[in-house]
Amino acid sequence: MTTRIETAEHVLPGHPDKLCDAAVDALVDYVRQRDPYGQCGLEAACVRNLIVVTGRIAADPVALRELNVAEEVRKAYLSAGYGEDAVKHLWRPLPVGLGVVCDIDIGPFLPEERDLRHLSDDQAICVGHADASGPGLLPPAVGLARAIAQRMHQLRAECGAGRVGPDGKVLVTIERNADGWRPTDVSMSLHHAADANPLWLRQFAERAVASVCPGELPRILVNGGGSFACGGPHGDNGLAGKKLVVDGYGPQVPIGGGAWSGKDFRKVDRLGGLLARQLAVRAVRLGLGERATVTLHYHPGSERPAHIALHLDGVPCDGDVVARLGHPDVDNLTVWQRFVAAPQSLVDLARWGHQQAGAPWEGV
Repeated sequence: MTTRIETAEHVLPGHPDKLCDAAVDALVDYVRQRDPYGQCGLEAACVRNLIVVTGRIAADPVALRELNVAEEVRKAYLSAGYGEDAVKHLWRPLPVGLGVVCDIDIGPFLPEERDLRHLSDDQAICVGHADASGPGLLPPAVGLARAIAQRMHQLRAECGAGRVGPDGKVLVTIERNADGWRPTDVSMSLHHAADANPLWLRQFAERAVASVCPGELPRILVNGGGSFACGGPHGDNGLAGKKLVVDGYGPQVPIGGGAWSGKDFRKVDRLGGLLARQLAVRAVRLGLGERATVTLHYHPGSERPAHIALHLDGVPCDGDVVARLGHPDVDNLTVWQRFVAAPQSLVDLARWGHQQAGAPWEGV
C-alpha cells in the first residue's frame, strides 16, 4: 500500500441537519417503544425558529394516543443544547418557543397492511463496511472525526457554558499506509458566543483533539471561515437525511441508497443498511480480510435481499456470501426481529452514528 490521504467529517448535535435527524428519530423511537410493528416514514426541515415535520406514522391506536409531536421535537432541540446553559446563556432557537408544523398522517394501519410488513416496501441499495484498522471497525478518519466531535460535545457541557454553542463541525485528514495511519490536519468550526475569547476557543479545540490524538498534535484550524456566532438553524437551514456520508463510512466508501433516520426498522433502507454492516463486521472478525464491504440489493415486495455482494480488501468475492460467512438467515422478518429491540436511543444513534458497541448489528 502506498501512502494515501483520507478525509472524513462529523457534525455536532446542534447542527441543523442533525437536529432534523434527531427530531424524526425521536418520533420513530416513541412509536418503536410502544408498538414495535409501527410504521414510520418521516422527514423534517428546519430554519430559524421553525421546524416542519411530515410523513406518515401507522401503529396501534393505543400506542399513538398520547403522542405529542411538538413535545418530542422540542425535547430533541433541548437535548442538543439549545435553550439555557449552566451560566444562563440562551442558545437559540429556544425549544420552548419553537414553532413546530406537523403535517404527518398519523393513524392506524390500513386493512391487512400490518401483515405485509415483512415485504420490502421499496427498492434499495444498502452498503455496509468494516475496517479492522480503525476504531470500532470504522475507517480511521471516520472514527477519529466522530471521536473528536463527541469530545467537543462533552467538553461543552464540562467547561463551555456561555462560550461554546450546540452547533459545530469537524473535518479530519489522515495519512495511511501499510504501517498504519496518522492524523495530519483537523479543521474545527466552533459555534460560539459573540464575546467568546478566540484564544480560549483555540485552547478548547486543542484540548478536544489532544484527548483522542495522544502524542504530537496534528495541525489544527479553528473557525477558518471567521466568526461562527450565528449558528444552528439561525445560521443555516437543515434537512433530515442530508448527512448520508457522515452517517455512513466517509467519502472513501459508497453510500448505497437512502437515509436511515426517520424510518422504522422494517423499512429496507435502515434494515438493509444495518444488515450490511453486520455482515461486513462478521467478515472482518472471522479474519477473511482487513476491510470488508457488503452491498445488498432489495426489490420492491421482496422478503430478503435479491443479491448480496462482498468485497474483501477491495477484491470482489465469488460464491454464496451468506454461506461463506456462516450467517443466520437474512430474510427481512428475521433481521427485523434481531434489530428492533436495540437498547440504544435512536436519537443517540442519529447523532453519533449507528455503528456503536452493543447494538445488535455490531455483533456477529
